[in-house]
Amino acid sequence: MYELLLRIETLLLDLQTPVLAALAVGAVLIGLVLWLGGARYSAALIGLLGAAVGSVAGLLVSQRLNLNPWLGMIVGAAVLGGLSVLLRNILILVLAVLVFSTVGGAGCLSVVLDRAVPQVQSQAPAEQTRTLQYFSGLDRAGRLNYLDEISQKAGTFAERLKALLADTWETVSPHGWALVLALAAGAVVGILLVWLVAKIIIALAYSIVGAALIFFGVQAALLATGVLVVSDLAPRRWLLPLAFVIMVVMGWVWQLFYAGARKPKVEHPKEAEPSS
Repeated sequence: MYELLLRIETLLLDLQTPVLAALAVGAVLIGLVLWLGGARYSAALIGLLGAAVGSVAGLLVSQRLNLNPWLGMIVGAAVLGGLSVLLRNILILVLAVLVFSTVGGAGCLSVVLDRAVPQVQSQAPAEQTRTLQYFSGLDRAGRLNYLDEISQKAGTFAERLKALLADTWETVSPHGWALVLALAAGAVVGILLVWLVAKIIIALAYSIVGAALIFFGVQAALLATGVLVVSDLAPRRWLLPLAFVIMVVMGWVWQLFYAGARKPKVEHPKEAEPSS
Protein backbone atom coordinates (compact mmCIF):
# COMPACT_ATOMS: atom_id res chain seq x y z
CA MET A 1 0.00 0.00 0.00
CA TYR A 2 2.87 2.39 0.79
CA GLU A 3 4.44 2.18 -2.68
CA LEU A 4 1.04 2.76 -4.31
CA LEU A 5 0.35 5.82 -2.15
CA LEU A 6 3.82 7.17 -2.92
CA ARG A 7 3.08 6.97 -6.63
CA ILE A 8 -0.18 8.85 -6.14
CA GLU A 9 1.59 11.48 -4.04
CA THR A 10 4.28 11.99 -6.68
CA LEU A 11 1.68 12.31 -9.44
CA LEU A 12 -0.29 14.93 -7.47
CA LEU A 13 2.78 17.03 -6.64
CA ASP A 14 2.65 18.80 -10.01
CA LEU A 15 -0.96 19.95 -9.56
CA GLN A 16 -1.67 23.53 -8.57
CA THR A 17 -2.87 24.30 -5.05
CA PRO A 18 -6.44 25.29 -6.11
CA VAL A 19 -6.81 22.04 -8.05
CA LEU A 20 -5.60 20.01 -5.08
CA ALA A 21 -7.98 21.89 -2.78
CA ALA A 22 -10.92 21.23 -5.11
CA LEU A 23 -10.02 17.54 -5.33
CA ALA A 24 -9.72 17.35 -1.56
CA VAL A 25 -13.08 18.98 -0.85
CA GLY A 26 -14.93 16.90 -3.45
CA ALA A 27 -13.36 13.60 -2.43
CA VAL A 28 -13.88 14.17 1.31
CA LEU A 29 -17.51 15.28 0.95
CA ILE A 30 -18.45 12.38 -1.33
CA GLY A 31 -16.42 10.01 0.82
CA LEU A 32 -18.20 11.07 4.02
CA VAL A 33 -21.60 10.46 2.43
CA LEU A 34 -20.58 6.98 1.26
CA TRP A 35 -18.65 6.17 4.45
CA LEU A 36 -21.41 7.01 6.91
CA GLY A 37 -24.62 6.94 4.88
CA GLY A 38 -24.09 4.91 1.73
CA ALA A 39 -26.50 2.13 2.66
CA ARG A 40 -29.19 4.54 3.83
CA TYR A 41 -29.11 6.77 0.76
CA SER A 42 -28.26 4.07 -1.77
CA ALA A 43 -31.29 4.77 -3.99
CA ALA A 44 -30.43 8.47 -4.29
CA LEU A 45 -26.73 7.71 -4.83
CA ILE A 46 -27.47 5.19 -7.57
CA GLY A 47 -29.82 7.67 -9.23
CA LEU A 48 -27.17 10.42 -9.14
CA LEU A 49 -24.53 8.06 -10.51
CA GLY A 50 -26.84 7.04 -13.34
CA ALA A 51 -27.66 10.68 -14.07
CA ALA A 52 -23.94 11.58 -14.17
CA VAL A 53 -23.13 8.73 -16.55
CA GLY A 54 -26.20 9.56 -18.62
CA SER A 55 -25.23 13.22 -18.95
CA VAL A 56 -21.77 12.27 -20.21
CA ALA A 57 -23.26 9.73 -22.64
CA GLY A 58 -25.81 12.30 -23.81
CA LEU A 59 -23.04 14.84 -24.41
CA LEU A 60 -21.05 12.35 -26.52
CA VAL A 61 -24.12 11.36 -28.54
CA SER A 62 -25.11 14.98 -29.13
CA GLN A 63 -21.64 15.77 -30.46
CA ARG A 64 -21.84 12.89 -32.93
CA LEU A 65 -25.35 13.81 -34.10
CA ASN A 66 -24.75 17.60 -34.09
CA LEU A 67 -27.49 18.19 -31.53
CA ASN A 68 -27.77 20.70 -28.72
CA PRO A 69 -25.29 19.45 -26.06
CA TRP A 70 -27.42 20.69 -23.15
CA LEU A 71 -30.46 18.87 -24.52
CA GLY A 72 -28.41 15.68 -24.95
CA MET A 73 -27.07 15.89 -21.39
CA ILE A 74 -30.54 16.50 -19.90
CA VAL A 75 -32.15 13.64 -21.85
CA GLY A 76 -29.27 11.27 -21.08
CA ALA A 77 -29.31 12.13 -17.39
CA ALA A 78 -33.09 11.68 -17.18
CA VAL A 79 -33.10 8.35 -19.02
CA LEU A 80 -30.17 6.68 -17.26
CA GLY A 81 -31.04 8.24 -13.93
CA GLY A 82 -34.59 6.86 -14.13
CA LEU A 83 -33.39 3.44 -15.22
CA SER A 84 -30.85 3.38 -12.40
CA VAL A 85 -33.56 4.06 -9.84
CA LEU A 86 -35.82 1.37 -11.31
CA LEU A 87 -32.98 -1.17 -11.38
CA ARG A 88 -31.26 0.07 -8.22
CA ASN A 89 -31.33 -3.28 -6.42
CA ILE A 90 -29.55 -5.04 -9.28
CA LEU A 91 -27.07 -2.18 -9.76
CA ILE A 92 -26.27 -2.05 -6.05
CA LEU A 93 -25.46 -5.76 -6.05
CA VAL A 94 -23.32 -5.43 -9.19
CA LEU A 95 -21.43 -2.43 -7.79
CA ALA A 96 -20.84 -4.26 -4.50
CA VAL A 97 -19.29 -7.20 -6.37
CA LEU A 98 -17.12 -4.78 -8.39
CA VAL A 99 -15.93 -3.15 -5.17
CA PHE A 100 -14.81 -6.49 -3.73
CA SER A 101 -13.11 -7.41 -7.00
CA THR A 102 -11.29 -4.06 -6.96
CA VAL A 103 -10.28 -4.55 -3.33
CA GLY A 104 -8.80 -7.95 -4.19
CA GLY A 105 -6.88 -6.51 -7.13
CA ALA A 106 -5.70 -3.43 -5.21
CA GLY A 107 -4.56 -5.58 -2.29
CA CYS A 108 -2.55 -7.84 -4.57
CA LEU A 109 -1.10 -4.82 -6.40
CA SER A 110 -0.06 -3.22 -3.11
CA VAL A 111 1.67 -6.39 -1.90
CA VAL A 112 3.52 -6.84 -5.20
CA LEU A 113 4.65 -3.21 -5.27
CA ASP A 114 5.78 -3.28 -1.64
CA ARG A 115 7.60 -6.60 -1.66
CA ALA A 116 8.72 -7.46 -5.17
CA VAL A 117 12.32 -6.80 -6.14
CA PRO A 118 12.89 -5.05 -9.50
CA GLN A 119 14.41 -7.31 -12.10
CA VAL A 120 17.71 -6.10 -13.49
CA GLN A 121 17.44 -6.04 -17.27
CA SER A 122 20.36 -6.85 -19.52
CA GLN A 123 21.59 -3.87 -21.50
CA ALA A 124 23.09 -4.41 -24.91
CA PRO A 125 25.81 -2.01 -26.07
CA ALA A 126 23.71 -0.79 -28.98
CA GLU A 127 20.54 -0.06 -27.02
CA GLN A 128 19.61 1.58 -23.75
CA THR A 129 17.15 -0.14 -21.46
CA ARG A 130 15.39 1.71 -18.66
CA THR A 131 15.65 0.09 -15.23
CA LEU A 132 12.46 -0.02 -13.22
CA GLN A 133 12.53 2.05 -10.05
CA TYR A 134 10.62 1.71 -6.80
CA PHE A 135 9.41 5.01 -5.41
CA SER A 136 9.98 3.91 -1.81
CA GLY A 137 13.71 3.76 -2.54
CA LEU A 138 13.88 7.31 -3.92
CA ASP A 139 13.68 10.72 -2.30
CA ARG A 140 11.24 13.41 -3.44
CA ALA A 141 13.55 14.80 -6.13
CA GLY A 142 14.36 11.31 -7.38
CA ARG A 143 10.68 10.41 -7.67
CA LEU A 144 9.92 13.58 -9.63
CA ASN A 145 12.88 12.99 -11.93
CA TYR A 146 11.81 9.40 -12.52
CA LEU A 147 8.26 10.56 -13.33
CA ASP A 148 9.72 13.06 -15.81
CA GLU A 149 11.78 10.26 -17.34
CA ILE A 150 8.94 7.80 -17.88
CA SER A 151 6.57 10.51 -19.15
CA GLN A 152 9.29 12.09 -21.30
CA LYS A 153 8.69 15.36 -19.42
CA ALA A 154 5.09 15.52 -20.62
CA GLY A 155 3.37 18.65 -19.42
CA THR A 156 -0.22 17.51 -18.98
CA PHE A 157 -1.53 15.63 -15.98
CA ALA A 158 -3.27 13.07 -18.21
CA GLU A 159 -0.03 12.16 -20.00
CA ARG A 160 1.86 11.79 -16.72
CA LEU A 161 -0.94 9.66 -15.29
CA LYS A 162 -0.86 7.44 -18.38
CA ALA A 163 2.93 7.05 -18.08
CA LEU A 164 2.70 6.23 -14.37
CA LEU A 165 0.00 3.61 -14.96
CA ALA A 166 2.10 2.03 -17.71
CA ASP A 167 5.16 1.98 -15.43
CA THR A 168 3.14 0.46 -12.59
CA TRP A 169 1.86 -2.30 -14.85
CA GLU A 170 5.37 -2.93 -16.18
CA THR A 171 6.58 -3.25 -12.60
CA VAL A 172 3.93 -5.79 -11.57
CA SER A 173 3.61 -7.58 -14.94
CA PRO A 174 5.77 -10.56 -13.81
CA HIS A 175 3.03 -11.16 -11.23
CA GLY A 176 0.13 -10.45 -13.59
CA TRP A 177 -1.36 -13.88 -13.05
CA ALA A 178 -1.63 -13.22 -9.31
CA LEU A 179 -3.38 -9.91 -10.00
CA VAL A 180 -5.93 -11.58 -12.28
CA LEU A 181 -6.55 -14.31 -9.70
CA ALA A 182 -7.00 -11.67 -6.98
CA LEU A 183 -9.56 -9.80 -9.09
CA ALA A 184 -11.46 -13.01 -9.80
CA ALA A 185 -11.28 -14.15 -6.17
CA GLY A 186 -12.57 -10.78 -4.99
CA ALA A 187 -15.50 -11.01 -7.41
CA VAL A 188 -16.36 -14.57 -6.31
CA VAL A 189 -16.18 -13.63 -2.63
CA GLY A 190 -18.33 -10.59 -3.31
CA ILE A 191 -20.98 -12.66 -5.11
CA LEU A 192 -21.10 -15.23 -2.31
CA LEU A 193 -21.27 -12.64 0.45
CA VAL A 194 -23.90 -10.54 -1.30
CA TRP A 195 -25.97 -13.65 -1.89
CA LEU A 196 -25.75 -14.67 1.77
CA VAL A 197 -25.84 -11.37 3.64
CA ALA A 198 -26.61 -8.64 1.13
CA LYS A 199 -27.45 -5.85 3.57
CA ILE A 200 -24.29 -6.29 5.65
CA ILE A 201 -21.95 -6.58 2.67
CA ILE A 202 -23.44 -3.64 0.77
CA ALA A 203 -22.80 -1.43 3.82
CA LEU A 204 -19.20 -2.72 3.90
CA ALA A 205 -18.73 -1.92 0.20
CA TYR A 206 -19.95 1.65 0.73
CA SER A 207 -17.63 2.03 3.70
CA ILE A 208 -14.62 0.82 1.69
CA VAL A 209 -15.24 3.25 -1.17
CA GLY A 210 -15.99 6.12 1.21
CA ALA A 211 -12.86 5.52 3.29
CA ALA A 212 -10.73 5.35 0.13
CA LEU A 213 -12.11 8.69 -1.10
CA ILE A 214 -11.50 10.29 2.29
CA PHE A 215 -7.93 8.98 2.27
CA PHE A 216 -7.39 10.47 -1.18
CA GLY A 217 -9.01 13.76 -0.19
CA VAL A 218 -6.93 14.13 2.96
CA GLN A 219 -3.77 13.33 1.02
CA ALA A 220 -4.65 16.00 -1.58
CA ALA A 221 -5.48 18.54 1.15
CA LEU A 222 -2.17 17.98 2.92
CA LEU A 223 -0.28 18.25 -0.37
CA ALA A 224 -2.02 21.58 -0.99
CA THR A 225 -0.50 22.83 2.27
CA GLY A 226 2.95 21.45 1.42
CA VAL A 227 2.80 18.39 3.69
CA LEU A 228 3.96 15.12 2.09
CA VAL A 229 2.25 12.86 4.58
CA VAL A 230 3.09 9.58 2.81
CA SER A 231 6.77 10.44 2.56
CA ASP A 232 6.84 11.64 6.15
CA LEU A 233 5.33 8.37 7.37
CA ALA A 234 8.07 6.23 5.80
CA PRO A 235 9.40 5.03 9.21
CA ARG A 236 5.85 4.17 10.31
CA ARG A 237 4.29 3.13 7.04
CA TRP A 238 2.18 0.50 8.79
CA LEU A 239 0.01 3.33 10.15
CA LEU A 240 -1.54 3.90 6.72
CA PRO A 241 -3.17 0.46 6.20
CA LEU A 242 -4.07 0.34 9.91
CA ALA A 243 -5.86 3.70 9.69
CA PHE A 244 -7.67 2.60 6.53
CA VAL A 245 -8.90 -0.65 8.10
CA ILE A 246 -10.07 1.19 11.23
CA MET A 247 -11.97 3.71 9.11
CA VAL A 248 -13.63 0.95 7.08
CA VAL A 249 -14.74 -0.88 10.22
CA MET A 250 -16.03 2.32 11.83
CA GLY A 251 -18.05 3.28 8.76
CA TRP A 252 -19.37 -0.26 8.42
CA VAL A 253 -20.53 -0.45 12.03
CA TRP A 254 -22.07 3.03 11.86
CA GLN A 255 -24.12 2.16 8.78
CA LEU A 256 -25.31 -1.13 10.23
CA PHE A 257 -26.39 0.11 13.65
CA TYR A 258 -26.86 3.88 13.48
CA ALA A 259 -27.64 4.81 9.88
CA GLY A 260 -30.10 2.15 8.78
CA ALA A 261 -32.86 2.74 6.32
CA ARG A 262 -35.54 5.09 7.47
CA LYS A 263 -38.51 3.36 8.93
CA PRO A 264 -41.90 4.46 7.61
CA LYS A 265 -44.02 6.33 10.08
CA VAL A 266 -46.87 4.27 11.45
CA GLU A 267 -50.03 6.23 11.84
CA HIS A 268 -52.11 5.09 14.75
CA PRO A 269 -55.80 4.84 13.99
CA LYS A 270 -57.86 7.52 15.66
CA GLU A 271 -60.14 6.36 18.40
CA ALA A 272 -63.72 6.30 17.39
CA GLU A 273 -65.60 9.25 18.81
CA PRO A 274 -68.57 8.29 21.02
CA SER A 275 -71.83 8.75 19.28
CA SER A 276 -74.13 11.28 20.89
